[in-house]
Amino acid sequence: MNDTHQPLSKGDKLEEERDFLLRSLDDLDREYVLGELSDQEYDTLRDDYIRRTAAVVRALNKLEPLEARSAISGRVWWWMIIILFVGALLGLGVAQFSGLRSPGETISGQIDQSPRNRLSNAQSLFFAGDLEAARATVEEILRDSPALTGALVLSAQLHERAGDPLPAIRQLDQVLKQAPGHVDALTLRGWILVRIDNQVLQQEGIHNLDKAVSLQPDGFDPYVFRGFVAREIQGDLELAIRMYELALDRDPPPEMAIQLKEIVREMKSDPALGE
Repeated sequence: MNDTHQPLSKGDKLEEERDFLLRSLDDLDREYVLGELSDQEYDTLRDDYIRRTAAVVRALNKLEPLEARSAISGRVWWWMIIILFVGALLGLGVAQFSGLRSPGETISGQIDQSPRNRLSNAQSLFFAGDLEAARATVEEILRDSPALTGALVLSAQLHERAGDPLPAIRQLDQVLKQAPGHVDALTLRGWILVRIDNQVLQQEGIHNLDKAVSLQPDGFDPYVFRGFVAREIQGDLELAIRMYELALDRDPPPEMAIQLKEIVREMKSDPALGE
């Protein structure tokens, strides 16, 4: 008689822990939006879950290649990839939108304290992980230039990173009122809304992502997010494949490109694709 209670392998145990942590992150976002957690409680718990999830993913990556490929494929690994990359992805668009020289540099070589140059400095702080300094800088910029779209998008990113979606949405709405085709604002707004457990808000988020993609941007992030939603929320493998392939055409970071190619390969081999 077969033993139906065989001990779990190391990979299985890590997968279970990873799945639990990612479900906990989903639950945490939902509880925060519903007002069941304070800002401090949310920030503390989210930082802990992300730290623990990253450690589990690193452990999975150290497994034997075949086991690791099986263990990290699919939705849960992709959730982690996006969690770790989301700040960098949309931040690239803010820097590109600013159209700036190096921080502090002008044609004459003197220090430039214009709002756009300070935005470049705030962006550098954001990428360096100094979120408090980035927040202080962008708040100062918005006091002087409250309609500067790049600063509004960066401020919305900072709110999103802190788990505070409502002010992020308000700032993105301000950007989109000025510039309805602002790709970064559409993408971030869509990504925030599709993660809220509410069908109406998810559909609105999908609409935002669709509009961003329809503008055929050069950046890869709108296609990555739209592909994720197509696969995991809508179950539309054909659309997901198309979006991920468009993202790959736009030179994503190497680690993300590897995962995208693997997920595309898996989807193309899925029997459901031909149904």
